[in-house]
Parts: sequence; C-alpha cells; structure tokens
Amino acid sequence: MFEFISSVWWMLVTLGILVTFHEYGHFWVARRFGVKVLKFSVGYGKLFWSKKDKHGTEFGFAPIPLGGYVKLLDTRDPDYTFSESDGDSTYNSKPIWQRTLIMFAGPVFNFILAIVLFWMMFVYGKVEIHPTIAKPTQILEQSGAQEKDKIISLNEYPVQTWQDVSLELITNGLDRKDIELRVEHESGEQETLNLKLSNLPVGVEETEIFKLIGLKAWQVPLTNIVATLAPGKPAEQSGVRVDDQIVAVNEEKTEDWYAVVGKLNKYIDGTINLTILRNNNTLNVIIAHAVEDENNKSRRIIGIGPQSPNDQSREFYNSLIFNNSYGIFEAIPVAINETWRMVSMSLNMMGKIVTGKASLKNLSGPITIAKVANDSASRGVAWFLGFLGLVSLSLGIINLLPIPMLDGGQMLFLLFEKIKGAPLSEEFQLKGQTVGIIFLLCFMSIAFYNDILRLVT
Repeated sequence: MFEFISSVWWMLVTLGILVTFHEYGHFWVARRFGVKVLKFSVGYGKLFWSKKDKHGTEFGFAPIPLGGYVKLLDTRDPDYTFSESDGDSTYNSKPIWQRTLIMFAGPVFNFILAIVLFWMMFVYGKVEIHPTIAKPTQILEQSGAQEKDKIISLNEYPVQTWQDVSLELITNGLDRKDIELRVEHESGEQETLNLKLSNLPVGVEETEIFKLIGLKAWQVPLTNIVATLAPGKPAEQSGVRVDDQIVAVNEEKTEDWYAVVGKLNKYIDGTINLTILRNNNTLNVIIAHAVEDENNKSRRIIGIGPQSPNDQSREFYNSLIFNNSYGIFEAIPVAINETWRMVSMSLNMMGKIVTGKASLKNLSGPITIAKVANDSASRGVAWFLGFLGLVSLSLGIINLLPIPMLDGGQMLFLLFEKIKGAPLSEEFQLKGQTVGIIFLLCFMSIAFYNDILRLVT
C-alpha cells in the first residue's frame, strides 16, 4: 500500500511539473502576441480549484492528471460571448506564423526544461558504475572479450555508464549492425573488438538483446549459501540453517545469491518453496509468507543473508564506482549533448516501432510512469532529475507528432491553411480531430495494456 501511494504521489509530481511547464510555453508566447488566455488548467475535467489574474485568465487544477491545456480566445468558440474590448486579441485573428509559434512553444519549453533538468543532474552528481562485464558468452565471447573488461567506447562513442551501453547496443542490435567495442582489460591494456550484432536472430526483441549478446554486468561473486539468519524471521522459523545452499526457489534454479534474491522478489507476495542442499541432502523448505522489513517499510523479507565477499573482489568493485558530476559551467554542454542524444535515440526508437523493427511493448502508460517515478525518487535527487528530463523530452517529442489533438497536428492544420490561402472548414477540422482522438485512444490502450502486462508478469 505504501509503495502504491508513493508511486501515485511521484507520478502526480512528475506530470504536474512537466505539464505545467509545457502549457506555460503556450501561455507565455500567446501573451507575447497579444492573445487573450481564458484558462490555464493542469489536468482535465472540471476545475476543483481556480484563481483569476488581473488579465482575466483562470488558473486552476482539474482531477484527471494526464495532461492539461491552455484555452485561448477564439471567435469560433460557441461558449464565449465576445465584446468590443476583445479587439484583435483572438487566436484565430493572428497571422499563421504567430499561431504556429504558439503551438510550437509547448514542446520547445519541454526541451528547455530537459536541458535544465539534465544540467541540475550533472551538477548535483550521481554515483555510477563503470560498465564492466561478467564472464562473456555467445557473441560477446566470440569477439574476444574477457571477464572484468571495462567498456570504453562503442563505435568510437565514449561510454561511462551502463545506460550509455544500453542505448548504443539496443539501437544497433535492432538493426543487427556490427559495432566496434573498445575495452580496457584488467591489466590496463586497451583493445578494439568487433561485436557481430549481425549474428543476432531476425526479429529479436529489445528485452532479449543483452542475453543473446552474452553481456552481463560484473558483480561481486556471492554464492547461494546462507551465511546469516535474522532471529524470528520466516526463514529461521521454517527451518532454514546457516550454510544451507539454496539451489532453487519455487523450482527455478539459482546459481548464485543474485539469482536467489531475484527469484525471492518474484515470489515474495506468496508461498515460497526453497530447495536446499544440506550435507549433500536435498530438502524442501516451505515459507508461508514474507514479513515487512523494519528498516524499509516498502520491502518484504524472509530474513537471510549472503557470505561476505573477499577483499580482492570488494576492492575491484570499489574501483568501478565513480561520481558522475560536473562543475556549474562545465555541465552546460554536457546537458545539451545528453538532451540531443536522448532526442536522437527516442526518434530512432519511434521510427523502429513504426517500421516494425521494435516492439509495441516499448510503449508505456501512467502505471509504468508512476512506478519508475517512485523508483527514481527512491534512488536520490539526481536519478529523479534524470527521469524528469527524459519524460519531458518524450512529452515534447510526442506533442510534435502530426496528429490532430496534439500540437504537431495543429501546426499541420496551419500548414494546410497556408497552402490553401484560407482557413480550413470546421467540418474538415472536426473530422481531423476525430481521427486524432481515435489514434490517441488506440495509442493509450496499447500503453495501458503494456502497463498491466508488466504488472501481472
């Protein structure tokens, strides 16, 4: 329940910030061109709180937090009674270039916000881990890579984090393009390898790329042997003992402690069947339910702990940790570059979805946004700022799509009006809006379906 409330809260914070900034872009440019703004709403539906400013604009909040809008004075609005004082302050009386800039301003403000958020993230800094590989298999092993190799660059693009590696490998993997992989061996020697992504099967899904490449992050070796037991917790009460080796959880094999944790998290809300090796004898221990962790109310545990890693592994792991931060001025070009890279990657992925190279499973809705917002916030300020920046970019890009009901669709109508030399008929615009609504409903339905599928699986 706590996690649900926290997720909803951080989703509201995320959408509240991003929607407000987006709509403020429309509002600010409209005011600059002398267009009267009737309403500024964060959320859809009837306003539950509102206040008017000296210009007569009603600012307020509505209960459906999936967007917002700025209502501009327009002579085509049947719900508004016009007076002489309105003069030429209507939206549709302005030149096409001004109306286009008003529509364009919302997405532009999202891009500006993303740059600011990424800048703040880099100035604040966040703890990252240099991308270092575990024992390679499959395509990665064939390239000549070795365990504990640190990835330096991909196709001569410098990489510092696992996110950098993921973005490059996924986009190239979907195209099945071979790439140059430059690594630094544990000895300090660097080498350029050829990663043959062309050997990936046709139609590979994004979630399978890392597995099929044979790439895993290096982790401190931890065996699947129980080293500690918390007194009075379910594991001890059910008969688990120190030195027991957990070889399976609910009949799913566990090769190391990380697999044990992964499987326990998968089944933590139900009955847990541990297959244990004790003195060369195989036993089954049934744990009816997990309990709440006193130190973290959002977490459930059974009360077991791993063996301590050896000093050599701990020292190597610590050498991979770094603080990814920059000075106030140094962070500006880094933030701009990050924004451009994320925009390029997003457009690339959208193109792959349209052409069928990438799965529609990549589409996410408010449930996933809520979950990731909560996860990011729990990891720290910098992680949440990065998440906000990424969602702000997504919001800006989506709104530029040439779909009626979105800013891009409105700009497309203005382009048609410019070509025609006269305003478009209300019938044409109404049909366009209908098509846009149908498209957005389909889009949202797929996103909601993916959200629910992620929850149940």
